[in-house]
Amino acid sequence: MQQTRRHAKVGALALSAAALGLVAGLVLGLNSAVVAAAGGQTHAVPGGVAGGGVPRGYARVDPRSPARSLQVFLGQPLSRNAPIFPGDPKFRWQLWNCVNAHPRVPRCRQGSGYTLEQIQSLGTHTGTHISAPCHFHENKPCLGRLPEKFFGLRPLIVINVKPLILARHGNGDFFITASYIQNWLHRTRCGAIPHNSYVVLYTGLSSFYHLGNRRLPGRYNDYYDDVPGFSVRSTRWLEEHGAIGVGADTFGPDATMDQGFGSTTEITALGGITLENMGPGLARMRPCGDWIELNGPRLTSTPHDQLGGRLDFCGAWMGMDGWTLRRTS
Repeated sequence: MQQTRRHAKVGALALSAAALGLVAGLVLGLNSAVVAAAGGQTHAVPGGVAGGGVPRGYARVDPRSPARSLQVFLGQPLSRNAPIFPGDPKFRWQLWNCVNAHPRVPRCRQGSGYTLEQIQSLGTHTGTHISAPCHFHENKPCLGRLPEKFFGLRPLIVINVKPLILARHGNGDFFITASYIQNWLHRTRCGAIPHNSYVVLYTGLSSFYHLGNRRLPGRYNDYYDDVPGFSVRSTRWLEEHGAIGVGADTFGPDATMDQGFGSTTEITALGGITLENMGPGLARMRPCGDWIELNGPRLTSTPHDQLGGRLDFCGAWMGMDGWTLRRTS
């Protein structure tokens, strides 16, 4: 699988499972951290970030309070038009049962009283998804063995590199370095990478997801245009300073020119995950101070399916939801 991915990673995007919301995160005991800012006081939910605390700057957004927080969908819809990574199976589905009779639908000539769809083909890395460490490393954890720290509410850092791409006239062939991230943290006054957080890039190219696998001439009109990504060193720096995953609103955290997929290789080797094919909703999130929740299937295989009795699912389609500060007039 790793060798298959090392040819020219040009993309595969977007699914969105329905948002399970904050309640699911708390019920499952996902070590969440949120606060209620009322009357000038903040109250941390038990089991929060960094041993019960809330990162500096994250207390103003309380996902439990719709009056204070805005929920934002951070994924992409899964459809037959979703871009597919070269060599991956295409996404195909059909109606299996319909509530009422539909003579023109092969399996719905008679009504069944309920609707049911059959997914006929779908790769585990199609659409908005996460990649577990075993995606690139056979002896690393697969999806079923990921610690719970990866799920539930986590601090989000969004580095907007769209202006950099525009300033280079659409040339995205560059790396986001550790020194750039440090300067960016200082410039935005974000200060530090929160413990157990996700750090992602916003390029703006997610708005071209609807093109599917079509390539159009010119700049800024193709989801597959060259995009920047984290370097190996910056990925390692992020993990050392609190990040448990890196991602982007493109095919992944790697630069298009990086044929070795250094960022993905590095973060998964360190036990982290990637967040891939995120959606244009990232544009609504602040550089820091907002939250993200990953929700989706926890796939697992049987011993009969496994390679050497060890391999499990290396990726899964995810709903990704963010919470940002609701602006009041």
